[in-house]
Amino acid sequence: MHRAECGSAPAEVDARRGESARQALIDAGVDLFGRLGPDGATTRDIAAAARQNVAAIPYYFGSKDGLYRAVVQFLLDRALQRNLGLIEETEALLQDARATPAALLKALARVTRGYLAILTRDDTLALARIITREQLDPTAAFDLFYVGAISRVHRCLAGLLDRYSGLDPQADPVASVLRAHLLFGSMLGFRVAGTTAMRRAGWSELGADELERIVRVACEHSEIYARGLRAQARRSHAAAARRAPMAPRRR
Repeated sequence: MHRAECGSAPAEVDARRGESARQALIDAGVDLFGRLGPDGATTRDIAAAARQNVAAIPYYFGSKDGLYRAVVQFLLDRALQRNLGLIEETEALLQDARATPAALLKALARVTRGYLAILTRDDTLALARIITREQLDPTAAFDLFYVGAISRVHRCLAGLLDRYSGLDPQADPVASVLRAHLLFGSMLGFRVAGTTAMRRAGWSELGADELERIVRVACEHSEIYARGLRAQARRSHAAAARRAPMAPRRR
């Protein structure tokens, strides 16, 4: 028994060292890929930042692209760890035929707040940078973001807007997508064009107070937008009812 324990110790140490080296490369990749992009960040710079040999990148990840995908998956897992419950809760609400308009509106505010947190918080800056770059110049890693999170958030927004407004997504599926994307994009704008918003607002930094103010305005915008769609749908339904031929009366 003692021999087995002693014999297994070096393997365990090597495994821990390997995992530590792998994580160091991912951490360095988070910073450098986030700031410079997959083309601008070199394997030499990443290895130096991680204090690892350049050969460690192909050893652990196969290639620079493999490391980039690992970085994307790491950031995605971390973001989902915080927001997966919100996404699943919203998806469950949309499956509930008894969900009230008030509940749908509250869920819309929660999704808006959660998505903005991913985009604007300091500890998610690298994720926001990579998501933004993948939107502008997608790589093969975009599918990780799209399947893992973006499409689910997008579908939640579309579902909440459609259900609350009373608009039928089956009547025009593309319109449903575009309505959600207008809201999705308005929130993304606080990262893509955040410097303009800060300059116009006279802010030198995005502190807790500034971020809370952005969230409040975004939630207000989401509600106004949803209520506007609801009013539009009611007008359309009323107009369609007036145009419908009246059934002949029975004698």
